[in-house]
Amino acid sequence: MKATMTRIVFPGDTNHHKTLFGGQALKWMDELVYIVAFKHFQRDFVTVKVNTVRFLKPVMLNEIFELTATIRNVGKVKLDIDLQGFIISSNTKELAIEGAFTLAPVDEKMRPVRL
Repeated sequence: MKATMTRIVFPGDTNHHKTLFGGQALKWMDELVYIVAFKHFQRDFVTVKVNTVRFLKPVMLNEIFELTATIRNVGKVKLDIDLQGFIISSNTKELAIEGAFTLAPVDEKMRPVRL
């Protein structure tokens, strides 16, 4: 299962260097991993671990930023999802951020459940 999210980097998304604020990138990444998990399993999830995040290239103000999330591993109680973030321009797609998250399913009382 795979999902994609595309954003434009607005001034409110940037730091004092006029590049995408790392916290904003993490927020978008966390949203997308939840979406891909929910779409695939039709149940609620929580993020239990941010395994890795690598900022490879700055994403500048006004650039188009595309995130792609892919389920890598499904366990009995956890789900691993890989992400890649790309800067999109007219002819290119350049890798800027990559990461890996672990999510777990929960019930309506926020208790862990099996997948």
